[in-house]
This record gives sequence, structure tokens and C-alpha cells, in this order.
Amino acid sequence: MDQQEIETSGLSRRHFIQGASSVALAAGIFSSSSLNALAASVPGKKGGSLKVGVVGDVKDLLDAHWIVAIPDIVRLNVGFETLMVYDENFKPTYKDGLAEEVSTKDGINWIIRLKKGIEFHDGKTLTADDLVYSWQRLSNPAEKHSKALRPFLNPAGVSKVDNRTAKLTLLQANADFMVTLATYTSTVVPVGYQNYAKSPLQIGTGPYKLKSFTPGVESTHVRHKNYWDSGKPYLDEVRVLSFSDTTALTNALQGGQIDVAINVPLATLPTLKKNKKLDVYSNSAGKITPICLVIDMDPFKDVRTRQALKMLINRKNLIKQVLSGNGRLANDDYSPADPNYNSNKYPMQEQDATGALELLSAAGFSKSKPVVFDLKAPDDDAALSGLAKAFVEQVNTASGGVVKATATTVASGYWDTTYMAPGVNAFMTYYNPKPYFPQFSGMIFSYPETHFPEPGSNIKDLYAKALGEVNPKKRAAMVAKMQKEEHERGGYIIPYFVNAADSYSNKVKGINKRNSALPLDYYGMHFKNIWLDK
Repeated sequence: MDQQEIETSGLSRRHFIQGASSVALAAGIFSSSSLNALAASVPGKKGGSLKVGVVGDVKDLLDAHWIVAIPDIVRLNVGFETLMVYDENFKPTYKDGLAEEVSTKDGINWIIRLKKGIEFHDGKTLTADDLVYSWQRLSNPAEKHSKALRPFLNPAGVSKVDNRTAKLTLLQANADFMVTLATYTSTVVPVGYQNYAKSPLQIGTGPYKLKSFTPGVESTHVRHKNYWDSGKPYLDEVRVLSFSDTTALTNALQGGQIDVAINVPLATLPTLKKNKKLDVYSNSAGKITPICLVIDMDPFKDVRTRQALKMLINRKNLIKQVLSGNGRLANDDYSPADPNYNSNKYPMQEQDATGALELLSAAGFSKSKPVVFDLKAPDDDAALSGLAKAFVEQVNTASGGVVKATATTVASGYWDTTYMAPGVNAFMTYYNPKPYFPQFSGMIFSYPETHFPEPGSNIKDLYAKALGEVNPKKRAAMVAKMQKEEHERGGYIIPYFVNAADSYSNKVKGINKRNSALPLDYYGMHFKNIWLDK
């Protein structure tokens, strides 16, 4: 029976697998442990509309190279693809990427060869001209999305070799450049591409092409019939619906109005798990929700104040209170999947109110002259607003009145009006899991949230040298120095790694439950692996 017969007959995928596996087990062909592999190898059903819910607002945007909030990431991944992707160990791989081969001899000159026969949504064949345009746009200093690339690439360094091959000549050696190629904002677009604000024609290579988009309401994406990955995608369309808050989102999921809810509050997991019609996917790859203290603004100019606030908190209690236990301890560091994670092997920071008060006193603070600040957070992610409130409660109580902080949840427009805004000295942010170097680059160049490093620091030069270092031991030593400076003088407080949770109807199939840089295993790898068992 071929795939078309399986799809059009009355035989469901479940029955097909059960029948095949029962015969196989009876014959001794398969062990029970191999059934998961068998199930994964059988293609899914065609058809249906997948309704994906996410908290968003009228500020939602659609740009193949720039994202701000979670809805932007979801829509980016429906229609656009990168040259490489991360595997479950955060290693770049060609599988599911547009590149056939990527090579370098010196870490400066990178040759990228495209796979054959890839078509854009408008029927145009992907060529090296598109690759050149994409990376020139990505590295264009006039574009805000170029900040992370500026240290090692500019438009002049991008050139065409032949119809399927392009060359990127970096400004400095970067032995880890494949990681950049796999970053989800490093997508390939056609020559002349402009974002949705300038053109409604959002043409990519992804499994689904944009049909309509109303910011703050929904977007509809229909199947790309000539998609390059044979037999995929399965769905007729993907609809991404925006909700005002997480309560409305989870209510819609439980009421059957949507099939998937992205980033559900961790406190709702016990209830969602009891619902027999729902499944839960918890990704513990290393998502972080940092507290950002701007180090060149009062009261955080003195490094002792920043250090004291890190010492005042009880990290274990924060995990229980904010995440309902769905997280693991962090020590203000990040990228736990990176081979050089915590190179200095710092012990976990325990709550030390006595030591913190000594530092605050040395910095000139007391009950009569307290540390005063307002920690701002968005309302679109309970993990951010919840941590802001719990953090403020802890530091106020543990300091005995030497710290008098408040927490404010911004009802709407946080990412445009409050985040990194002039005069805002303390605020919340989030990052999906990344290896160390792209995370560092994002925090320093793309989103300079804390204004770190301090004047006179050489950490940016050290970063450049470490990127080009191919010797693992020498690179690890450089990373250790970078992490030491971040740990001791940085403005981020990262008390834990968050288990990013999503929930979906049990009729949604094809989701690989493994650790990933993005929810739902890269949203079912751009939703192409997902189908509906109706």
C-alpha cells in the first residue's frame, strides 16, 4: 500500500502502525523499543487547518530577519528557513536546512552550497543571488537586525561563486560560524525582499506561505505545494492566532478553539495534564528569563549593588514559587548545553543576606538611604512578570528594608515602550536556548540590555579572538575569562533555567519531544512535521 492509499483509505495511521508492528513482533522482527522509530518513519496524514495560539498584540511584526516578541518568532518559522539548523545537541546540521554543504579552510572564507531544486513560494528557484541578497541584508549596518553580525561580516564580504554557491568573507576568523548559519533569524529570502510593513508579499522557502496577516489578530499560512522536502508539509494551512493574555490563551485551548498553545503558564501544567484531550511538551534546554540591571544607571553603577542583589535571592524558592518546580538552578550564567558552560566551575550562589548587606553598606546604602528601583515586566509571559514580583519580594524582605524595590507589569506594548527604553534601569527579558557565542553576541551587540561591558573592558576583543580559535583548550580558556567578567561584573541576574512549556490537542501528531532551541521541536520544524489525526 503506497502513501496515497494509506491517506485515502479508511485505514488510519494508528491502525496501520499497530497492524504492522503486531505482525512484526509476532515474527520477532522488531523489539518493543523499536516501535517509536517505526512510528516516526511512517508519514502523516494530509489536510486540515492547525490553529496555533500565542499571546500577542497589534505590535506583532513579520520580518524574515528580525523578531521582538514570541508571535514574531512563530510566524518567522512558518514561512522562512535557514541554511542549517540545530540538532538536539545544539550542533548545526544540514538536515532540514537549505545548505547542501558549508566549508572553510581558515575560518574567514566560508563557501556555502545550496541544495538543488528549492523553490520560493512564488515558484522562483532559490539561487546564489538570493543567498547573496539575504546575507547582505542581514549584515547591512543600516538595518537594526545586523548588530550581531557587524563584528565579523559586512555586505562587501558577500559574493556569488556560481548559481548555487556563495562565499562569505568574514572580517575576522570565526571557527563557530556554522552556529550563526543555524540561528533561526538567519533565514534566506528572495532578491528584493522587504518586511511586511513595507510589502505584504512575504516570500520564503518554508512549508507554508503567507495568505493574510492582521497584527494582534491572526495570520493564515497555506501549504507550499512545491516544497522541497518531499511529501511535506501535511497540513493545508497553519493559522497563528493572537490572544490578549495567557488566561485567554489557555481557556481557548481547553475549550477547543485552538489546537496548540505556545508558552503556557507553568502554573497551569497540573490542570492541563489532567485534561485527557491535551498533551504537554516541556522543553528544558536552557531558556532564560533574565532580570536586566542597567550598569551605567543608578542605583546599579556600583558593582557591589549588583552583586548584593544576586546574593539576596533564594533561587530554589524562586523555582518553586514562579515555575511550580518546572526549572533548574542557574548561577547567572547561560547556555547549559554549550561545551564551555560554567568554565570557571563557580559554586551555586546561595542566599547570603549578611554578605549582601555588607556590600550594600560599603556602597553607601542603608535603611535611611535604600536601594530604590522599579522592575518592569510584560504581561505576555507569566514567567517574566511572575519572576519580577517574586524577586522584588525576596530582595525587599531579605534586606530588611535596605532595598525598597517595586515590580510593575506593563499591560501592552512593553517591547516597544519599555524594553531598553531610555530612563528604564531595571526590566525583564527572555532568550530561547542558544550556544554560548550567539547568546553573548545577542546580549552585547543585538540587544545591549544592561550596557555591559564597563568602560575599559577588553571582553569584546576576547570574544573576537575566541571566535577564531580552533584549539578547544585555548578557546575554553578565553571563554573562562569572558564568563568570569560577566559573572562578577555583569548586569544580568539569571536565577534559573525555565522549562518552556506548550500544550496541544492530542489530535496533533508529529511533534518530537526533545530539547530544542525553539518550542515544539522548532515548531514541528516549521510545522512541516505536524499533522492532524482527525
